[in-house]
Amino acid sequence: ALMLTGHEAAAHGGDVTSLVLIPSISKRFPDVPIVAAGGFADGRTLSAAIALGADAVAMGSRFAITKESALAHQMKDIIANPDVNGGSTESDTLYGKNFDGIPARVLTSDESSRLNKKPASLPLVVYRAFNAAKKMNIPLYKVIPGLITQFDKMYMVAQFGAATESLMKATVDGNYDEGVQFIGQCQGLIEDIPAVDVLVQRIMMEAIETSSQTFETFVEK
Repeated sequence: ALMLTGHEAAAHGGDVTSLVLIPSISKRFPDVPIVAAGGFADGRTLSAAIALGADAVAMGSRFAITKESALAHQMKDIIANPDVNGGSTESDTLYGKNFDGIPARVLTSDESSRLNKKPASLPLVVYRAFNAAKKMNIPLYKVIPGLITQFDKMYMVAQFGAATESLMKATVDGNYDEGVQFIGQCQGLIEDIPAVDVLVQRIMMEAIETSSQTFETFVEK
């Protein structure tokens, strides 16, 4: 199977939107099962994904905002309720590579805006690389050559390692002001915090209803 991650997705999505990516890849690989991710959060988007050529969908952001999810309840409330401590509409995300070294989509906040403004300075990258190596018990003599000969790769690793603290503040501590939360644009479709079973049943019923309505649209009356 192939997992296709569209530009709408949380965290490290691709450069192409799901609307184009799914039909393009499914046409090239008709015999390979396609799992689509990025922009899917309800029955309507599930139905759309199937129509585009996907066999299944991944709804990371949607299932993160459920009762059973381990995500901090403060973040669940903010994402499910746009008026609680900030925005959580489809427009309230930031996409850039300055946060963790890889292009990523995060929830808009003062902290995520600050961290995405510009790349970390060279001294800070070196410090982060050494600190990450220390935590992983990697000798410094193995890190220094990498910084010299493969700076781009070490920069990315250092950025990603340093981002962990900010992510933990949001996802574990529920600290919206000081943390950073990965989230997809589909947060604009998330309006509640249901139990997983309730959510799955609702998604399936809505997908069936949507597919039927779509079929009727193209049937001559």
